[in-house]
Amino acid sequence: MLLSSSVDQRIADTISSTIESERATNDTTTRAWRARCEVAQIAMLADGERRVVLSHIATHRGEAAASNLAQSASQMRTSAIFILARKPS
Repeated sequence: MLLSSSVDQRIADTISSTIESERATNDTTTRAWRARCEVAQIAMLADGERRVVLSHIATHRGEAAASNLAQSASQMRTSAIFILARKPS
């Protein structure tokens, strides 16, 4: 199911806000932080764009890397949706 671009944008904005708030309390020089930011960048993309990026990653870094990133991005998007669901309209 494809989401409307406005829903995708709200998800992306929520992920961006989450990363910004985490930046204040995390060591942003670590490998773990870079990995979290990579997942966030992928999670903020619309479905088609995400598929293209993950395909490129699979080609250059392997299927396992792409699969792990896809799963992490999906989890991050789900978390953002739950945050949005709790916000008043």
